Amino acid sequence: MRTYVIEPQLVFTGYLEHFLGEAGMTVVATRNDVDGKDIAAIDPAAVFVDVDFFARGGPNALCKIRQAARSAAVIALSASEDPTYAASCYLSGADAVLSKRVGTEHLLSSLRE
Repeated sequence: MRTYVIEPQLVFTGYLEHFLGEAGMTVVATRNDVDGKDIAAIDPAAVFVDVDFFARGGPNALCKIRQAARSAAVIALSASEDPTYAASCYLSGADAVLSKRVGTEHLLSSLRE
């Protein structure tokens, strides 16, 4: 699956590429911010985004991503376990919201499903 990664903390980009590769995804681009034109041009099957570090908030970033990637699966990764925050991510365009706190094996099994 062609996957586009948005990770504002560039130090984690390599880890995410490896992690997503283990889940059977091929990372076709990594960026540290939302670039709608770039997302639309690459036309990924999935957009994987760490929503915790956007100055204007993760849900705002998800709205921009959804506008650019209408047919892609949008997967938000967050340290928040607040159901209200997760609901705002879903309402803003996320197809899935995964917790960073559950551990690598659980995340991998969630992504493989």
